[in-house]
Amino acid sequence: MRNHTRARQALTTISTLTALTSATYIATGVGFMWAPWAYSLAWLLLISSLAYVIPQIDTLIALATTIARHIIHAARHAHDWLAALANRRQSPARVVRSTTHMEAGR
Repeated sequence: MRNHTRARQALTTISTLTALTSATYIATGVGFMWAPWAYSLAWLLLISSLAYVIPQIDTLIALATTIARHIIHAARHAHDWLAALANRRQSPARVVRSTTHMEAGR
């Protein structure tokens, strides 16, 4: 990710979102009936976006990997924080009452 500048990441992200939006508009199929010019524009945007994104696929993969790592880190942090909060709320009396006879015999 060190070789990819912020500008390149931003352009790749914008082009990817444009390609996805254009493809979705084209895939719905009703665009040509309502506005043929918009349908043609969607095809032009899709082709031009893909022409930029396909050579930049390494930037897109690196960006997606970085985002996934941040999401996983945030999820682990939230899990640890919630576990610490749950442990703090549990009183010793509650722990004693919740043990069964089999656990007490160990």
